[in-house]
Amino acid sequence: MTIGRFVIVAIAALAGGCMLPIRSDLTASVEGVVGKDSIHEITGDYFRKPRVILDRYGNHRGQLLHVRLSTRNNLVLFSDRKHLAMSLRWRFCDNARQEVRLGIHRAFVNGRRVLGLNKPSPKQDGAGRFVYDAILRVRDARPEEDRRLFASGVVEETFDLEREPRDVCVRVRLISKLSGYRTKVARIPKEEIAAALGVDVSSACSRE
Repeated sequence: MTIGRFVIVAIAALAGGCMLPIRSDLTASVEGVVGKDSIHEITGDYFRKPRVILDRYGNHRGQLLHVRLSTRNNLVLFSDRKHLAMSLRWRFCDNARQEVRLGIHRAFVNGRRVLGLNKPSPKQDGAGRFVYDAILRVRDARPEEDRRLFASGVVEETFDLEREPRDVCVRVRLISKLSGYRTKVARIPKEEIAAALGVDVSSACSRE
């Protein structure tokens, strides 16, 4: 494929709402919960007022979920070489089209967000995989007027993973004005989410 044709294909892909796949073996798992005293270790100064997000999106104990992403290829290095921005795309696995404010779009490495120039370099774990931190919201307690997307009129759905655990899907997107790439989707089972929150899946899902 010539360079000109590649650029045309990339632009068409972005305009059509899809991106080029990138070879990856993305995995995602819940490492535990984070609260007011520990979230800074993961996200650094990203949240200037952490109490606000904890009250709005945390459980009744003011906790969010710490998610660990990993890949065998260094996505930060790849994005740097191609001048791409790295972001995360979260969805409930059983409804990919549902508009929901589920996870933070930024990935973090050593308490720094992966964005723009001078991105932090991810470290490899014992298995030789590059690891990235992410934050998954536990619930959305905003009133309807705050969940309405004025551009489309769509209202983002409410959720509560402590009361109703659900499988969560996440993928990494590497994008710019002229090109875009996406990893495969990684699934976080509802049982793993429930275990981190200290709830039983069967009893939580049976609540009315």
